[in-house]
Amino acid sequence: MLGAVSFSLNQQTQAFTAKSTLQVASKKSLATQDRKLAIAPLGNSSILLAQISPVGGIAVILVVCGIVTGVILVPGIVQIGQNEIGIERKKFGRPTSHLIAFDEKEAGWQAKILSPGLHWRLPWLYEIHKEEAVCIAPDKIGIVEAKDGAPLSSGQNFGKVVECNNFQDAQAFFKNQGQRGKQRAILNIGTYRINTKLFAVEIRDVIRIHPDQVGIVEAKDGAPLSSGQNFGKVVECNDFQDAQAFFEKGGQRGKQLAILKAATYQINTELFKIQRDSVIRIQTGEVGIVEARDGALLPPGQNFGKLVKCNDFQDAQAFFDQGGQKGKQLAILKAGTYQINTALFKVSTAPIVKVLPGEIALVVAQGGTPLSPERILGRAVECNNFEDAQAFIANGGQRGKQLAILRAGEYQINTDLFTIVTTVNATEYGMKPEDLKICTVAADKIGIVTTLDGLPIPEGEVAGSFIEGHNKFQNGQKFIDAGGFRGLQEEFLQEGSWSLNPWFVQVEQVPLTEISADKVGVITSYIGKNFDSASTKESRLVDEGYKGVQKIPLRPGKYPINTRVKSVEVVPTNEIILNWSDEPKPDDNYDTNLKALKLRSKDGFTFDIRVTQVISIAEEDAPRMILRVGAKVAENSNQKYKNTAIKNLVSRVLGPMIDSFFRNSAQGYEALDFQDNRVEIQRGAEEHIKAALNAYGVQAISTLINEIDPPDELEELVKQSKVFEKQLETIEAEKLTEQQRQGLIEERERTKAKAEIVKAERDLEIADLKAKAKIKQVEADAEAKRRMDDVDLNTRRQQLDMDADYQERLRNIEIEELKQKILALSPELYAKIELEKAWSHALAQLKIEMPEIFIGGSSGNSPGADALQAGTMQFAWMDMLRDMLRQREPVKQIDMSAKVEVLNPVDND
Repeated sequence: MLGAVSFSLNQQTQAFTAKSTLQVASKKSLATQDRKLAIAPLGNSSILLAQISPVGGIAVILVVCGIVTGVILVPGIVQIGQNEIGIERKKFGRPTSHLIAFDEKEAGWQAKILSPGLHWRLPWLYEIHKEEAVCIAPDKIGIVEAKDGAPLSSGQNFGKVVECNNFQDAQAFFKNQGQRGKQRAILNIGTYRINTKLFAVEIRDVIRIHPDQVGIVEAKDGAPLSSGQNFGKVVECNDFQDAQAFFEKGGQRGKQLAILKAATYQINTELFKIQRDSVIRIQTGEVGIVEARDGALLPPGQNFGKLVKCNDFQDAQAFFDQGGQKGKQLAILKAGTYQINTALFKVSTAPIVKVLPGEIALVVAQGGTPLSPERILGRAVECNNFEDAQAFIANGGQRGKQLAILRAGEYQINTDLFTIVTTVNATEYGMKPEDLKICTVAADKIGIVTTLDGLPIPEGEVAGSFIEGHNKFQNGQKFIDAGGFRGLQEEFLQEGSWSLNPWFVQVEQVPLTEISADKVGVITSYIGKNFDSASTKESRLVDEGYKGVQKIPLRPGKYPINTRVKSVEVVPTNEIILNWSDEPKPDDNYDTNLKALKLRSKDGFTFDIRVTQVISIAEEDAPRMILRVGAKVAENSNQKYKNTAIKNLVSRVLGPMIDSFFRNSAQGYEALDFQDNRVEIQRGAEEHIKAALNAYGVQAISTLINEIDPPDELEELVKQSKVFEKQLETIEAEKLTEQQRQGLIEERERTKAKAEIVKAERDLEIADLKAKAKIKQVEADAEAKRRMDDVDLNTRRQQLDMDADYQERLRNIEIEELKQKILALSPELYAKIELEKAWSHALAQLKIEMPEIFIGGSSGNSPGADALQAGTMQFAWMDMLRDMLRQREPVKQIDMSAKVEVLNPVDND
């Protein structure tokens, strides 16, 4: 029986020995492989005994003895499963200086652990604790903390990585100076037999960064950051999975420049804090505006970080290595997805700039060089329509409002650097949306341009001269570079659409200059070369290209003329009628201010006259007229006239000319004479005005005195004069009648001639006395009136003179009648008739009968001779009677000569 037991034991021993040998070789947990094992049979199993030692040997002997004797003893046998470890505590031995014992002679928890299998220990000497092995699943990591080991250095927070078979070899950990505390090394996927009395292991999830995420890393340990440094530099450490490499290569504590991209990472999250953030997505129609929270400091006066090569801010280390600067960045992100360290770079989105058709956009730069004092707009530089911010800065772009504009289109612009003013936000910048529309000049207008930037206009000039090459002010920089002037421009815009910067150009649209069919246009140019001439005014008419009034007028039509630098005076070529009267006239008439002329005559009377003047201006004479009279209305005048030049001609030349002529003329005439000589005065005025206006290039067609309005007192004199004229006419009629009547009297009543003559003499004497009495009375009245009113005295004197003249004329008429009678009868016959009258009277007293009929003969040849013969006989008979009377009594002599002298006064004429 003993042989059988021995055979069985030997077989089992060999088999178990082979198995144990393989386990020891695979785990490398035994110090040597030549140590002998003692195997004791127990039923159908084999038990692995402890390594042979002095004490172990005794145990083996006891077991063997028990087997030999048939008694089986199993004190202190422990089985460790495949996923377990055994940690033993030795109850007796010398004390250890560590948390665990590395020497078998030391008491306490032992560094070595029991691997899976059967282990025998003396129960009174060893206490064995079974624990599960550390299993790290594929999606987990193990964070290790050493409870014992070398102390951490000053400022060190994590123990360095040492060779210790992933913390499974505690002795190697201590031997290689492993440090107590949290460890840099981690446990990856697998099963680990770790002495948990020395090492605490915390299972944590691996780091997964999804495709739409980035991992922002912060190191809790590492080299200190330099002064002013906020982010740890990038070091090669397998995306922070190799903590020891992170430290060895100088990884720094704090936020890291490097990020984690989409993947799964086995990172010591106790050492590295991982914060997930979304990737940066810039949608179509957007741009990304970037601001760096760290980097080199911006120089004074610089507001934006320069452009550096850093893979669109995805390579943070390159950003720093290339000198990337802290603050807002010039570079932008275009549509796409970016894996950016959002702890370092702040990214905001802004819509792309859209300029609609028919509109423009203005730009204000927040960065660049300062503007020069003489400029108000930043110079235009090559920068791809402000899309290349770096080019804008590098090419000398200036801060402030920009000369360049954006036309219709879409632009990817850094709106932190450039503020874009469109029709949408125009009011926010003090503008109207219509200011940002393309300037469209209509077909019947021109655009007069005023520039707001450029050189000052030279002294003495009113507008900037023509500048080549700026494409109708659409390229403002070329205008400035070519020496363009600030202010009103000689050049203007014609019909069309123009993309103009309203900060640079202001456009005033005015109608084309239109000259109608009955007019011409005279151009006065305020620009051009100076005309140097010391000759007459007429020669100062200039050709085109010179300053002054141009010789050639514009014929009827429409003309594009810059009326801010050239004035066009439209001159009518038809006849113009001007009235000097007090009648109401339209406000825009040329003769609105012309009133009836008030004149003073030579004799002191004041009276009004109304005058009409007709003038005309020939086409070729219009420039000369404008040159002489000008076309500018007085500044204090608020009247709007049809034509200012004609108004000036009327007010400055023609009005004073006519007023002066008629005033001077009135001084040379008495009031009544002025009216009587109206035609002569009108003719003189027409000749004078025609000659005077000819010097102004104006033709005087006619000058008419329409009406003379004498004063009331002169009207009364005129009325009286008319009465006297009527009286004279009546007297003349009566005179004629009287002459006819006297003829009948001579024929019918010759005998009554003496009575008529006596009566005529008496009437003449009476009239003479009355006239003298009236003259005395008038003189007395005039003397009294003279003291009261000299004017009335003169008037009365004229009236009395007229009366006297009238009486004198009557007396002269009567005398003339008497003379005619005497001449008709002959003086001798008349004397005889008078003598006969005297003799008739005497004979009547003598009562002498006279023959009633004297018979005389006639030769029949001459009635006059017969009459003379008969008269001779009568005179002979009368002589006979005279002699008879003389004999009878004395007769008083009749002084016939005196009588005749009275009737026929001597007239030397």
